[in-house]
Amino acid sequence: MTIDFSKTKKSPFDIKSESSYNAYLSGGALELGLKKSNCIAWTDIPEKEYQDHIIEAKYKIDCTGGYGAAGIIFRIMDDDTYYMALVSSKGYFRIDAVKINSPRTLIAWTEISDFDGTSVNMSIITYGTYLIFIVNGKWLGEVNDDSIAFGRAGFAAASYEENMERGEYTFKARLEKISIDARIGAVEDFYKKWSDETNINAEERLKLAETFAVMDEPLKSLDQIKKAWKRRDDAISKVTISYTEVRTRKELLLASRMLFRLGRYTEAEEYIDLLLDQKHDSAEGKTAFTEKIKIMNELNKFSEIKKFAKKNLSKILKDIDYYSILGRCFRELKDYKKSAEAWDKAFELNCAAGAADAAGAADAAGVYAVNAANAHELDGNMEEALARYIRAGKIFINQDNKAELAALSPKLTNLGEKNWEARALSGKLSFGNEDYEKSEKEFRASEKLRRALKPQPKEDPAVCYLWGLIHFLNGKKSDAVKKLEKAVKLAPDYELFKTKLEEIKLADAR
Repeated sequence: MTIDFSKTKKSPFDIKSESSYNAYLSGGALELGLKKSNCIAWTDIPEKEYQDHIIEAKYKIDCTGGYGAAGIIFRIMDDDTYYMALVSSKGYFRIDAVKINSPRTLIAWTEISDFDGTSVNMSIITYGTYLIFIVNGKWLGEVNDDSIAFGRAGFAAASYEENMERGEYTFKARLEKISIDARIGAVEDFYKKWSDETNINAEERLKLAETFAVMDEPLKSLDQIKKAWKRRDDAISKVTISYTEVRTRKELLLASRMLFRLGRYTEAEEYIDLLLDQKHDSAEGKTAFTEKIKIMNELNKFSEIKKFAKKNLSKILKDIDYYSILGRCFRELKDYKKSAEAWDKAFELNCAAGAADAAGAADAAGVYAVNAANAHELDGNMEEALARYIRAGKIFINQDNKAELAALSPKLTNLGEKNWEARALSGKLSFGNEDYEKSEKEFRASEKLRRALKPQPKEDPAVCYLWGLIHFLNGKKSDAVKKLEKAVKLAPDYELFKTKLEEIKLADAR
């Protein structure tokens, strides 16, 4: 079936208008205009359903509108189940599967080479579970997906960002021609053509590999990389007698990272070593040193890490991962002093990152502090070890991380008997475990130790608050009020302390 709107005034499409869009025939094309942003609409051919077929569509994107995309929707089973292939006004394409109203991206936004932002000739091959996509004569992607077996076909548009000067429509596209061929012989021939590597540009496969990498699909990314390399190797070997494989630094780095994600560390190291054999002044070359250390860490090559880090000290990015790896490396080599220094540096960098991104940095901070504490303890530096355990404990309390707090408690008891902060922290842990007798005992010991220090550290408002609650639970309301008043005085902006104080005062009045 072929529909050329310039040659007919009739259309098998279900053309209608809704509150969010208009669909109509005009100027030899099917126009689809969206009236609002963040909207997807389509019009389809209601009478026909297809399983294996070729769809070829010629359409134009109205680039004077807002940011949007247009394309083909196919294997439509109902309004909640379909595939959709779109090309955006910014020159990218994507493929989504929607099943029972649950969307799943098959290929995320991927850049199209030499696209004018307006004219699109899209071809889609569906052959069993294989879906192949061609835009303007170039292969752009392939997926193997069995979500939807058959369904209708149609023309779709999506508006993502409104152009305030646009007027009636936020986005508009016009379908000029569409054909659907379900003849099995034609489908098989077209599938064979676009499965033949000689018709697929290696660079397009590498773009798709980068997209799959961003989607956290390392196996799919690696598959595209290796197919691209084979395509390039085959092409070059046909025109030269002496041939050496061509692998760019960017490609080697990407391949190594995908292998790393798959846990194939030995292969990942081979690609990184190839990259390190090249010039190091590129961005990829500089990154390779850090990647090499990460791989050796997974392979437990601790002696090699030590030598490599020393040899290439000026070339390695010294980030949190680097110091974490060194911390583990030196611990395994029983150099506990250097291990402690590395974990301390990782903790320091993590705290600095936390200032800019508290949510992202806080999760690991306590672990770094504990690792630093363990290393200091193994090195015989108990004072430094206790200081790190206390910092870790404060972090875990703020996170309400009960598992880590339970593991930390014996360390605070063994090393912190004469430290007021350790005893205060132990009291807080006991309160969280509803052991109020031990909690009060720890708070009393902490207070005695604190008062004996010169100069005297400031009281902890949280200790005053929790101690006040213990007094209240024990029926000592006047003592509870005094402690809570102290907590409010120490932290006047903390509303919880004020609210609880008023509650206890009212309870006392009754």
